[in-house]
Amino acid sequence: MKFTRMIDTVDTHTAGEPTRIILSGIPRLHGKNVKEKRDYFKEHYDYIRTRLTYEPRGHAGMLCAAVVPPTAPEADFGIFYMDDVQYLDMCGHATIGVGTALQEIGLVPDEHKDEYIIETPAGLVKIHNNFNDDKTFVESTSVQNVNSFVIENEIRIDVDDIKDIPVNVAYGGNVFAIVPAERFNVKITPEYASKIKYYSAKIRKACDEVIGKDEYKITLVQWYDTPKFADSDLRVVHSSGFGSPDRSPGGTGTSAKLAWLGENDLLKVDQPFVHEGIVDGLFIGKIKQILEVDGHKEYVTEITGQARITGFHKFVFDEADDPLVEGFLFE
Repeated sequence: MKFTRMIDTVDTHTAGEPTRIILSGIPRLHGKNVKEKRDYFKEHYDYIRTRLTYEPRGHAGMLCAAVVPPTAPEADFGIFYMDDVQYLDMCGHATIGVGTALQEIGLVPDEHKDEYIIETPAGLVKIHNNFNDDKTFVESTSVQNVNSFVIENEIRIDVDDIKDIPVNVAYGGNVFAIVPAERFNVKITPEYASKIKYYSAKIRKACDEVIGKDEYKITLVQWYDTPKFADSDLRVVHSSGFGSPDRSPGGTGTSAKLAWLGENDLLKVDQPFVHEGIVDGLFIGKIKQILEVDGHKEYVTEITGQARITGFHKFVFDEADDPLVEGFLFE
């Protein structure tokens, strides 16, 4: 066997959404913080992203989380996120996967096994692992996210022949446009994935035109509908308008929704709010604290979900003789 590069990963799924956690094989990254290291990676090593998320090693739904040395003194790990389409400042489902996997494979120091901090491009995030009774494995992982807040309580947009659509815009580590699925005659099931993707691209564009601020450009569209299960509050799916919709209920999207609910006095501190995803996985969200920051409210949120390790990989690349080494993508 001949190859010129090797990358080690541990793969997980969180409520159905995959995370490929890169443990080694990334060249040295320069930067004063994890965000700058992520940007350096994007500029110089983006081919690693495509090789791991594109076929034949990945697929349109694959997301990677790269483990890098942190720069913040209080952080135990640095993590940045990327999928087949874009780089994300924060990703909740992936952070749940990271929290479970790093503990299960023995990388978390014993003194931090119950709670530790990671540095993300969006800021510092706290991970709390919830163990089974005899402390032998992680049952679920809770992520205390970066502060979330409402950007626009409601705007109105038109998309094709659908007029006057109400949209809530909120930040939860990424910027979300939150829309009712019923206005588009969409059900949150896999059969509607292509329609969700089509409209998401148009919703992002329409919202960006209304808001008109680069720092609040929409990252993802959150679609919501009535839940399937009695104990859930809403059924949701997230889509960038490119690639494949999120299989999980979406961690940063749940944080954004919690901020909107808190802003409108629809959710109290420590009151559970349950999102179910397109393949029926569940995330439990809570507002932990409400802060006054520069004249507006910001919400400290916690998202709890279950991740499981699905495999360990040593990916190898033959850069000289493999004509498909850079991968290809079928959406």
